Parts: sequence; structure tokens; C-alpha cells
Amino acid sequence: MALVVVDVQEKLAPHIEGIEEMLKRTVKLVKAIVALKQPVIFTEQIKLGKTVDELAEYAEEPIVKSTFSCYKDENFRRKIEELKPEKVILAGIEAHICVLQTAIDMKRAGYDVYIVTDCTGSRKAENKEIALMRLAGEGIKLTTWESIVYELLESAEHPAFREILQIVKN
Repeated sequence: MALVVVDVQEKLAPHIEGIEEMLKRTVKLVKAIVALKQPVIFTEQIKLGKTVDELAEYAEEPIVKSTFSCYKDENFRRKIEELKPEKVILAGIEAHICVLQTAIDMKRAGYDVYIVTDCTGSRKAENKEIALMRLAGEGIKLTTWESIVYELLESAEHPAFREILQIVKN
């Protein structure tokens, strides 16, 4: 499993509808994935600045790209191939451009792709809504951050359960 956080950057984020709540949930998602000791990959689209402050501490070596689909970037593809995840979980912006194109390309390449809908955004709600309908039609799984985290936990006996519970509560 790998989480990919797509282009949550300082120049674009302020224009995303519902960004404050999306960022709060995305921080929780990233913290939970780190607690589960799973890899998190950040991408940055050229010319859009750095990853937002709320996520910057987790984005130590983001993959800077010019392609809209992360999967069409050679460095990204190399990183994914190195990790060999069965599941790829995507969050980020914009839902109808980079997230959508990345998800479709990764699905076609044989990955089991999940979109964390409450950690994904667009400048306009309609664009996100249409993108999610298209993604579902392409066979890509839609989920929420809590749902995917508990799916990965599988049990209250998991060693990271208490830490995850604190992340959920805060």
C-alpha cells in the first residue's frame, strides 16, 4: 500500500472549495498512514509553489512534475515501481485534473486504486463531483479517510490502533 498526496501546494490550495476541512482530514490521513508505517509520496506540480505548511513536515522529498498524471512522470513511476504497492491510495488536488488522470493511468497499469474523496478537492464542487462519477465508472474505488484507515487497521488488536484512535479523535 502507498498513499499519494497530489499537488497540495501553496499557490493552488487557497482556491480549492472547502480547503480548510480537506486539509484537516488530509493531515489526519497522512498521520494515520505514517502510524501504520506505510509509504507516503507527495507530488508538486511545477510553478505552484511548495506543499502547504500543514503537510510540509511529511513532504520531505516531493516529486516535482510537469505532467498532469503523476504516473506519466518518470521519477514518480520509478518510485512506485520500487515500492510495488498492491493498493494505491490517492488524495489531493485537483480532483478533475491531476488526481483523475493519475488514477486512470494507474488503474490501466494494473494497480488497485482508491480515491479518498474527503481529502480530494477542486476549485469548483461540480468539477470534483463529475470527476468522482467518472472515476467510479472507471472502476476506481471511492472512500473516505476514516474508512480506508480502518480498512488498513483491520482490527482493534493492531499495534497502531491506539495511535490511530487519537488521530481520529483530535
